[in-house]
Amino acid sequence: MALLTLKERKAIFKELGLEYNKATITALQSKYMLRKADVDGIYGPNTDNMVRTVYNTFKYTKNFDPKEFRCECGGRYCCGFPSYMKPHELMSIQAIRDHWNRPVKVTCGMRCSTYNRKLNGSVTNSKHLTGQAIDFYQKGVTDTLTNRKMAIKWMKRNLPYLNYAYGNGINSNGYKVRAPYMGNALHVDTK
Repeated sequence: MALLTLKERKAIFKELGLEYNKATITALQSKYMLRKADVDGIYGPNTDNMVRTVYNTFKYTKNFDPKEFRCECGGRYCCGFPSYMKPHELMSIQAIRDHWNRPVKVTCGMRCSTYNRKLNGSVTNSKHLTGQAIDFYQKGVTDTLTNRKMAIKWMKRNLPYLNYAYGNGINSNGYKVRAPYMGNALHVDTK
């Protein structure tokens, strides 16, 4: 994937209320990157993924912070932004938040490939690798199998970009799924 052009970067920074310069890039890196080594004021691939995630999060959600979607490796294997969160995924998680009018705890957003390989139940082509999947917990919505079934049924009817959803006990194809590693969370990914 090519980096945003200079014109696109300047437009995004302007829309975020920021001036496009090295100091602002450094400030954003300091705020969002997981590793100090990635805070260098240089606009490269990691910064591009971070800027796209920040922009998309603020554009397509009102209840989430870009930090919620960073890789859970904690900076051991990546800067936190091995990819960027895609608009359809962010619109979907916001729609879930809005429908039940309850806070959503993101339990997993993006993943780097190294961290993904270390997780129980992960697949090599996980949509978490491309910013097209989110695992989340929502009190009163995902706590029980009955509620998870109801939530998935609602998602199938109301999320136009839904590709697949599952949790411990059920998936969006109506099959029973044994996924104890998910606890009371649900996975939702988009096309």
